[in-house]
Amino acid sequence: MACRFTMSALNTGLLKGLRRVLEQQRKPIDFCRKSQAWSSTVSFSDLDEKNDIGDDGDYTDSRRELEPQSVDPKKGWGFRGVHRAIICGKVGQVPVQKILRNGRTVTVFTIGTGGMFDQRLAGDDTLPKPAQWHRIAVHNDQLGAFAVQKLVKNSAVYVEGDIETRVYNDNINDQVKNIPEICLRRDGKIRLIKSGESAASISLDELREGLF
Repeated sequence: MACRFTMSALNTGLLKGLRRVLEQQRKPIDFCRKSQAWSSTVSFSDLDEKNDIGDDGDYTDSRRELEPQSVDPKKGWGFRGVHRAIICGKVGQVPVQKILRNGRTVTVFTIGTGGMFDQRLAGDDTLPKPAQWHRIAVHNDQLGAFAVQKLVKNSAVYVEGDIETRVYNDNINDQVKNIPEICLRRDGKIRLIKSGESAASISLDELREGLF
């Protein structure tokens, strides 16, 4: 009888131990399932072939302002690298300001440059050269106000900012979309090139002088 009682108590203890282990394993699983609902980030719409910004909708940007980055090989593989863009072209879609859910304002417009090579049109010099369109997102209030006041369609402009890819869930089509942008933050630069002033004749240092 004593042996049976001991075995029964041992089995009961093992069952309780297994239950505790299973309960501890369920908690992180439940947390991961809940955290997936928070991964829905921005709701920017993609650009179409007509170079329209489209209805970007609203999005939450809770990230802090990015610090200016520099090259430091000592930081090793953990370093984010350099993703800087300098472009000079003409304004396509005029600047439009949008208010975010966190109260901040982002100014969005597009700039057309060369660099688009369509192999289907190779050898046909009669057709116009296709433009490559760059989406500009200004997160600096001062730069955004300057863009709205000064930039119009076909304005020649110099822009310097960071290359970023914005990822969001398209709930309508149930797809994940990637939107590449040139983002101008605290260290971003914009300069309007005046009529009669050739960008090709201006050095990079001259373009940076007096930048807004």
